[in-house]
Amino acid sequence: FKDYVVLFEFVGSRVTCNPPIMDTDEDILILTDNLEEIVTKCLLLGFAEIGSYPGSEFISLKRPEETLNLIITDKKDFYDLFMFATKLATSLNLMAKKDRIILFQAILYGKVDNNDNA
Repeated sequence: FKDYVVLFEFVGSRVTCNPPIMDTDEDILILTDNLEEIVTKCLLLGFAEIGSYPGSEFISLKRPEETLNLIITDKKDFYDLFMFATKLATSLNLMAKKDRIILFQAILYGKVDNNDNA
């Protein structure tokens, strides 16, 4: 499916934390110019959809037998914000997952409340 990939980067706690958190899934953020086609190809390759909703900025896919997650978007602004949040989390070395979630929610969606209703 590389024909549909515009940009991609490894993200997640294996990238943002020092030392890296290795007992977690590996995450790849993908910017595509054909969301429907790349998702269809991924599903044919054995990935399962684990997250998305109508109007979502991205679709999450996972291969059940592997620890690989794909975060796929066709929105350049979302991709850029996600990468900005990744770089900031790396700079701050946010080791606690809840802290990384708060940062990403603030940057991606403008949410600053750290409770479950955020």
